[in-house]
Amino acid sequence: MTIQFIAHEEFFTFHDPMQDRKLIDRKTEIRKDPLTGETSRIIFDPGAPFVPTDYTELAKETAGSKCPFCPENVQSFTPTFPDNLVEGGRLTKGEAVVFPNLFPYSKHNAVVRMSDQHYVKLKEFTTTMIADAFIAAHAYLKKVTIQDSKTTYASINWNYLPPSGGSILHPHIHVLASEQPTNYQATTSKAAQQFHENHEQNFHAALLQHERELAERFIGTEQSIDWLHAFAPKSHADFIGVLNASSLDDLHDAHWKDLATSLSRFFRYFESIGIASFNLGLFIPISPNKAERVHVRLVPRLTIGGLQTSDMNVFNFLHSEPLCLKVPEQTTQEVAKHFAK
Repeated sequence: MTIQFIAHEEFFTFHDPMQDRKLIDRKTEIRKDPLTGETSRIIFDPGAPFVPTDYTELAKETAGSKCPFCPENVQSFTPTFPDNLVEGGRLTKGEAVVFPNLFPYSKHNAVVRMSDQHYVKLKEFTTTMIADAFIAAHAYLKKVTIQDSKTTYASINWNYLPPSGGSILHPHIHVLASEQPTNYQATTSKAAQQFHENHEQNFHAALLQHERELAERFIGTEQSIDWLHAFAPKSHADFIGVLNASSLDDLHDAHWKDLATSLSRFFRYFESIGIASFNLGLFIPISPNKAERVHVRLVPRLTIGGLQTSDMNVFNFLHSEPLCLKVPEQTTQEVAKHFAK
């Protein structure tokens, strides 16, 4: 088999005060990513429910004149692109407005304000609202690649609500492009190229084939996008969407509509388990090649307990070792219900 799913189990023995000090063995499972070899840990889940934060009051305090993305401010408070890149300075699609990031993370960095509404709860996102934002982001990337031939890597990124790192409540996404990859882009691109050289196969195509056959982590298909749960998750859940596109030029509006429909399904799942926040990264090779595919990763974000503790700690940031509270195969079964036709 060209793809290997490798896991190592460790057991910690102690007397558990919650079970009359019975001597127990508690398992930690260390899993290797089948592409990169990077590891993550499946840890014991105490079963405490997730309690989402309601930002309704904060929304009232930050909307209108205090928010640069609200309708009365977006045209005057946000910067504009040079006319040789975007005639008129901004792109629009429905309620989506595309403009430069004041403090860029990359050589090219647009922000897409997604809606007129300041605080959009998960259940309030429409497929049109989501699709229009990604269609607008795609249009920006096409303009960038025409003007800057050195552009090699692109991504569309979404931090939703404060637990995700989102600093503005008003829904928006970031679009990045550069000849310099992020660590994730560099690692996965190199590994995918090596996989193709070794096996004469596209990694994501091979992964989907194996996951369909195993039926353990394959979630479902939404037209042009196949969804599965990562074997070695980057968070407490880690959903991977593989698009039937290898590069920027292969993408069309239908892909973004399928993505929007998919996200609506995930949002229903998130709400059902008390999750209100997430990170999304969509990774787009600029040039077509047989080794890579356009793919997206979606991870929920949460705070834990009465202190609203972050779900990320020294393991994530300094050990580069993600922790996962939920067994991926169980999560897959829960999510798959929302993709059942």
